Amino acid sequence: MILPVRKTQHPQAKVGHQGWLKTPSIVTALFFSLSANVKAKQDPITYDIPNVTAEITFDGELDESVWQQAKKIDMDIVNYPYDNTKSPVKTTAYLFEDGENLYIGFIAEDPHPEKIQGFYRDRDDAFSDDIVGIKLDTFNDDRLAYKFFVNPLGVQNDGITNEMTGDENNLWDGIWPAYGKITDKGYQVEMAIPYRELNFDENIDIKTWGFELIRIYPRDTILRISNMPINKNDYCWVCQMDDLRGFQDAKLGKNLLVTPSLVYSYEEERDLYAPDDAGQEWQDSDDTDVGVNVRWGITPDILLNATINPDFSTVEADNGQLSVNKTSALFFPEKRPFFLDNSEYFSTPFNLVYTRNIINPDWGAKLTGRSGNHSFAGFVTNDDSTSLIMPGNLFSTVANIDEESFSGAFRYRYDVNDDLSFGAITTIRDSDNYENLVAGIDTKYKITQSDTIIAQLLHSQTTYPQQLLDSYCPGGNCYLASLVGIDDDEFDDIAYQIEYEHSTEDWRFHNKYEDIGKEFRSDLGFQVHSDYNKFSSTLNRFYYSDQHWWSTLTFGAQYSISHNDDDELISKTQSISASAEGPWQSFFDLVLTHEDRVGLRYDSNDASIDDNTTRFSLSYADFIAEAQPLPNVFVGLSGRVGEGIDYLNDREGDIYELAPFISWNVTAHLETELTLVYAELEADGDFVYRENIADLRMTYAFDINNLLRLSMVYTSAEYNQNNNPQLFGIDGDEDNLATELIYSYKLNPQTVFFLGYSDNSIDNREVGSLKQNQRNVFMKMSYAWM
Repeated sequence: MILPVRKTQHPQAKVGHQGWLKTPSIVTALFFSLSANVKAKQDPITYDIPNVTAEITFDGELDESVWQQAKKIDMDIVNYPYDNTKSPVKTTAYLFEDGENLYIGFIAEDPHPEKIQGFYRDRDDAFSDDIVGIKLDTFNDDRLAYKFFVNPLGVQNDGITNEMTGDENNLWDGIWPAYGKITDKGYQVEMAIPYRELNFDENIDIKTWGFELIRIYPRDTILRISNMPINKNDYCWVCQMDDLRGFQDAKLGKNLLVTPSLVYSYEEERDLYAPDDAGQEWQDSDDTDVGVNVRWGITPDILLNATINPDFSTVEADNGQLSVNKTSALFFPEKRPFFLDNSEYFSTPFNLVYTRNIINPDWGAKLTGRSGNHSFAGFVTNDDSTSLIMPGNLFSTVANIDEESFSGAFRYRYDVNDDLSFGAITTIRDSDNYENLVAGIDTKYKITQSDTIIAQLLHSQTTYPQQLLDSYCPGGNCYLASLVGIDDDEFDDIAYQIEYEHSTEDWRFHNKYEDIGKEFRSDLGFQVHSDYNKFSSTLNRFYYSDQHWWSTLTFGAQYSISHNDDDELISKTQSISASAEGPWQSFFDLVLTHEDRVGLRYDSNDASIDDNTTRFSLSYADFIAEAQPLPNVFVGLSGRVGEGIDYLNDREGDIYELAPFISWNVTAHLETELTLVYAELEADGDFVYRENIADLRMTYAFDINNLLRLSMVYTSAEYNQNNNPQLFGIDGDEDNLATELIYSYKLNPQTVFFLGYSDNSIDNREVGSLKQNQRNVFMKMSYAWM
């Protein structure tokens, strides 16, 4: 299923698990600039940064005398979507440092200040606004880069780019002051980046950091304005950054952050399926937790995070996702600060660290750091239960083991030089009767400026408890083919992948092969496949123009084929695609696909595919259209139309999936976002199911620190009893309504106060009408002592 592309999504094009299709829209392609993927620095300009000690007031004025002593740098190059052309607006940056902070001031002029797009939003939600900021590679080794951006009203956006994996961690939050102010000539920003938020080699006398200054100018076309040109034939943009030299007195100090927290919740629940009224009465409970988080920079290069009795809950509700007629476990992004801090250190080609598998630990510790060409990371936690994904080649699901478990991950990487790196990783999950251990090595080698090879080899060793096998294989008949032949003895297997990419300004060619053994398990990661081998190839051609209605055109062709270890076909896919970026910040994308795919097994206790499945020949179209017709309105529509599989009844059908989306900044303070999703499958002349999602989020930001947010997520599934011969255990329709109202005050990412209310209601034939079955009042406050 395809859901709308939001303007604040991750900048790189990826297909999310279970259907959140993230495509290279005009905004995602633009913010591709904030990420990177390979290396080749070409004659960077070196700027000497002055060291000045002075007091400044963060008011956006830049009127203190110290700004006259700062290094002045003009930002006058448009390097996306155009090819290093002259900027239509003037932007000037001023930089100096005082041994503890890097100070940056921006004067962003605009001939039409009334068109400036700046709204009060939550932190990290303003990437679609006018913004200015800086990228910093403090080791100047083209591996990681910090991002610090501010919109015209002072809303902060920060994160970390991992060049080695191409991943973005936009949920990383530093503690740094900033102020934005709109003027009659444009807008101005002041910001300071404390060195305690960075990692760098403190022992070097005169330090050289890679940097780039960026202004995003969203009008009819979104322009990326910078202080430096970009060679698009080099896929790695962070590798081309200029140098900032100086920082002789730069010190991290004690770099100790202690954050005590208090969490209180009062909850009421009732069993709407109880046979009598007394059984349906509300049952209440309350809970108070006091915890503490410690973030200690042991050295400038080594960071320790520790937490005792943490609040590992997510404050904001997850987005709604389609779940009917799906054959794979759903993916949910991590939002908890402990796991997000330096999470990019654990990234590898396989997703081996999916921390949403860790539900409710009562302590955790994490150590991350680097020394010279070596980087390392490790974390350990315990959990009061154990959640894991049960993978297969046709079907996967989530399982739970009623045992307390220990989880840990350990990662090491050695950079031989700028072009070659080797890494190793180990993950472990362990309880009384269960264990999963994964160990592996990986490498990345940049052959030329445009050609890269990435490879990884893994081995796993697993022991399942008998209770888990009994629940999925009662009486020896397994619901999952991947469990056939597995008992509670130890089993092991391997997985590997290798990929090659050629990327230039005009062409991108990508090949990838992965092989996951039947008995391979990476239970701390997001692994939905086993007994699965897949080859995929993609070819894209890009065109750019500043003379036509479109600014970028992309044409592509894709091919993939997957088998099990016995060389039995699972799927074969061929598709062609076309996309365009045009006026009103618009983006259009169309993908036409033909696919041969098998359904689910007739006999799940037989691991074979041939003669145990039906092979379907399917054709369908995926599309996305989005635009910003007004400065405060963003709209989108995505969907799929064509042929699909009714997995429950093992037959072909016609599928219709539509997802309109609108984001409306009613005022500078009030934002409304509405996503509607409709999915229907028809077979044998009638509908099989209809599923609807309505996801409404309304946010009123009083200022950059205080906001009130209402979230309502309604899901509805309607099943046709007369056209579902294999439908068991579901009687009619199922509706669910989850609401949440939160007030939040954030002085910084760690000093916060939340007060909220949430409830959940269900409706089906047994319940009768939409009735509450759960409601909760909660409060959380924490304070960062530095």
